[in-house]
Amino acid sequence: MNSFGIKKLLILTFFFPLFLYSQDKSRVYEEGNEVYLKVDEKWVKSLEKYDNTNSGDSYETALSLDTYKERFRLLDANTNLNIDYNDVTYSYVKKYLSYKWYHRIIGLSSYYFPLFESSLDKYNLPREIKYLAVVESALNPRAGSWAGAKGIWQFMPATGKEFGLYDSKYYSGFYDPVKSSDAAARYLRDLYRQFGDWNLAISAYNCGAGNVNKAIRKAGTKSYWRVRQFLPKETQAYVPSFIAVNYIFNFYKLHNIKPMYFKYTFYDVRMISNNKPTSFKTLSGDTAFIRFANPQFITDFIPSNSIIYTK
Repeated sequence: MNSFGIKKLLILTFFFPLFLYSQDKSRVYEEGNEVYLKVDEKWVKSLEKYDNTNSGDSYETALSLDTYKERFRLLDANTNLNIDYNDVTYSYVKKYLSYKWYHRIIGLSSYYFPLFESSLDKYNLPREIKYLAVVESALNPRAGSWAGAKGIWQFMPATGKEFGLYDSKYYSGFYDPVKSSDAAARYLRDLYRQFGDWNLAISAYNCGAGNVNKAIRKAGTKSYWRVRQFLPKETQAYVPSFIAVNYIFNFYKLHNIKPMYFKYTFYDVRMISNNKPTSFKTLSGDTAFIRFANPQFITDFIPSNSIIYTK
């Protein structure tokens, strides 16, 4: 990318509109013998104008099953997650490699992943769990679902409230990247304690512990790949999608995927508190960045004693 292109991208990156899209009632579609999660096309499309890489034109999508299995043996040797890599997950990796916009999500992850890793480290959870947020929302901090799930970690209202998230007229903890990431880590910690298996815990994050327990009873085992067929269709897609994202983020260079350039990470963010009401317009500093970093404020008004993320 030439210097003009980089400069232009740096300017545009922090004018992301904060999209709130409600997904279709059915979040899945069937293809062959598998069910896949639908893509939030509007969110993906919204990132297009900030992308000067043209990486989507050069993805290398060829991937033999033997190569895939060998690469995941390397991943498996360096993770605490007990995940089986098989023909099902191979089909999901191939599906994700067909998304010619995924370099944009990888670029955006450079901002959010340090925050996710910090929250996961705090509760001694595997850092790879950060990929679940990619599955949940494609890193859209204001993602919404037909069922009422909200934010980058897609908390349902009742579950979010249980873990300290709340809404007010001007603020939503569901959209707060720090608060929701901490809540997600605690929730996933509790689910893992309950099931003792990350595949089942990730499934329960999507459909609830009750549905996973019901599927376990029907399967007569806690072996995920035997339980999977008794889970809701959407949930059946979650673990394979999680594994596919894991693969893409670890091996994207080998597929000639060039991430969208992103200037900052959450390590560059500091937290300040205001002792009186204010607004984005009156805050000092880079207004475009402050708007991007604070999706939790629903309007321009910022109530007193709020935590504001800034450079």
